[in-house]
Amino acid sequence: MPRVVTPLSPDQPAVLSATDLARLGLPPDRARRSDLERVGQGIHRQRARPGTGWADLGLPEPGHGFSPDHLAALLRRRPDAVLSHETAAHLHGLPMPTRAWRRRDPATGELEAGPPAHLTVARGTRRVRRAGLMDHRRPLAPEFVTHVHGLRVTTVDRTWLDLCSLTPPWTFEDLVAAGDHAVRHPWTPAGRTDPATTIAALRSALHASGRFHGRPAAREALDSVRVGADSPPETRLRLALVAGGLPEPELQAALEPGDPVSPVADLAYRHVRLALQYDGAGHRTREQQARDAHRDRYGQARGWTTLRVTWADGREDFRGVVAVVRRRLGHSAST
Repeated sequence: MPRVVTPLSPDQPAVLSATDLARLGLPPDRARRSDLERVGQGIHRQRARPGTGWADLGLPEPGHGFSPDHLAALLRRRPDAVLSHETAAHLHGLPMPTRAWRRRDPATGELEAGPPAHLTVARGTRRVRRAGLMDHRRPLAPEFVTHVHGLRVTTVDRTWLDLCSLTPPWTFEDLVAAGDHAVRHPWTPAGRTDPATTIAALRSALHASGRFHGRPAAREALDSVRVGADSPPETRLRLALVAGGLPEPELQAALEPGDPVSPVADLAYRHVRLALQYDGAGHRTREQQARDAHRDRYGQARGWTTLRVTWADGREDFRGVVAVVRRRLGHSAST
């Protein structure tokens, strides 16, 4: 007589570890039944449950191959583990360079299939040895641990510091862009909202973290993190202007500070009435184009010149934009 399979309760996770099955009082061979599909060592997915995908969380596919449910099962199996580094950055929505998704094997120089998922565990504990995972063993204070989408992750502050230890492939510009994103006040139709963290909090976290591999890179990048960049290209444009020997521009500059409904420039040199606007993908809608046209007319009526910047400028590291701004600033200084 075939053995009767005990159905799993509907409230059980879509992806289960061997630890989960033991917690439910089920024998190890329960994992071999037809209603479960093996998706990793000691990890099984319920065939009848669709589970949660990254798109359901409003996030892009991270490239490491683990679903949110799979990561949750791994964390239940290792209650001392915390998602960290690029895995935490992805969950926090921090911008990551494309090269972070495709690494070169240091031994062969060949492109790897994708990045690993990162876990941090306490020093002196068992290592997490599993294909597709990279573990880090170090002290992690409770104040650097939080939850995002129900997953245990490092805080934004600690995550940013961890990214600073991944150089290369992360560059100075990448780290500043991630830092700018973390401290920005996100735009919504109802107005700006609170940032995920602050520059002061990042400095405090850096001080509290003591010595670690990425500390020099963190110190250098943090000195260039600013509030006011709404996208990585805006950060890179600012850094290119400064690297070109130009003064640092004002960010999110109201064209008419005394006007509560004044349009805002992404970057500006107020003393010469020069506004720089980065036109990314979000500027392709009819509604945004109408707002952009109103902003430009508003500025023109008050003596502002608008310099529109696009992705094509970024492909040449904004050298053309830097040259235009240099001429404008030089012309102003001589008149």
